[in-house]
Amino acid sequence: MLKIKLLKNFSWPLKIATQEIEITRLYPEKMMELPAAERGIHELDATTCIGCSSCARVCPNNCIEMVHFKFGSPLKNKKMQFPQIDFGRCMFCGLCVDECPVECLKMGKKVIMAGWERKDIIKGPEFLATKRFSAKEVTDLEAEGKRIAAEKAAAKKAADAKKAAEAKNASKEGAADANGAAKKKAAATEAKPKEGGAA
Repeated sequence: MLKIKLLKNFSWPLKIATQEIEITRLYPEKMMELPAAERGIHELDATTCIGCSSCARVCPNNCIEMVHFKFGSPLKNKKMQFPQIDFGRCMFCGLCVDECPVECLKMGKKVIMAGWERKDIIKGPEFLATKRFSAKEVTDLEAEGKRIAAEKAAAKKAADAKKAAEAKNASKEGAADANGAAKKKAAATEAKPKEGGAA
């Protein structure tokens, strides 16, 4: 009886070895196909991020911090602040992705995040950004921002000058109206007969 059990136990590995059935995957050489809804390491589109910090505010584990990154859009993101994620605390709930108003943050399919030290699993925008501007594009955008700001300032200055001129004209007209009213009042008092006198 014991011999039969032993033979049965050996027959299974021999069967597997001859049929080349894959039991374990050769990770990381062979990666399994991940589903479409996989929640892996976040991916950031730095060209559309507006730096609103809504992802940092909604995070239940408080693992998102806004840090400076120079390859974003200075027209959309005035402070140039982008998310940095601590994957040692992240529970991959996806709330930050749902909360993002411009949909610049999404969950990717990259799942490898090992490191030798604690700081190695804190990933900043330079690691997360899948789309970013080049240094030349950033300088062009900054120049464009300065030009737009100068145009706005000139338009505001012209509008203020126009308002001041209108106010000055209105005060002159008001003074002229006041003088005219005083003259009319004086003329009316002169035309009115004195009490007890002949009409």
